Amino acid sequence: MNPWGPFAVFLVVGGAWTVAWALVVLRASGPPHLYEPIYQASGRLRRLLFGATVGVLLVVLLASVGWFPYPPVAAARLGPPSVRVAVTAQMWQWTLSRTALPAGATVEFDVTSRDVNHGFAIYGPSGRLVAQVQAMPGYTNRLLVHFTDPGQYLVRCLEYCGIPHIGMATAFQVGGRGDRP
Repeated sequence: MNPWGPFAVFLVVGGAWTVAWALVVLRASGPPHLYEPIYQASGRLRRLLFGATVGVLLVVLLASVGWFPYPPVAAARLGPPSVRVAVTAQMWQWTLSRTALPAGATVEFDVTSRDVNHGFAIYGPSGRLVAQVQAMPGYTNRLLVHFTDPGQYLVRCLEYCGIPHIGMATAFQVGGRGDRP
């Protein structure tokens, strides 16, 4: 996700909020007024600001729906998965049903845990976080990822699960041998 989008929204909303309160302060300076007109004006201003805030939040929500990582939204964006990988977490190891994946494929990881919560994180060949989801006992989370860059991907645990947590890692290969789903 581009970080400048939310930052721009924050600047616009924060700027509008600051200007609105500056106007309230400027209008309130001077000789004292009767309380009733001020009360009515502040009520109108609060309703206007509340409506504007709700409107902005709805626009941001609707604009960001395409970025949601939920499987139906991700499948609409990435296409249906052509490869499935069953992933099981267990103190302090990962078990993947396959470790060679084709490049250019949309892969569905079905992630669960046998004992406690673990954080299933995939790091790309460059070391950047590609995707992550929780591994929970008694529940299977689906994670769809489209792999375009060939290379070795590292899987690490992002949720502290005990002292040996730091060594809970495995890897899989995208591209090269085993390219066929």
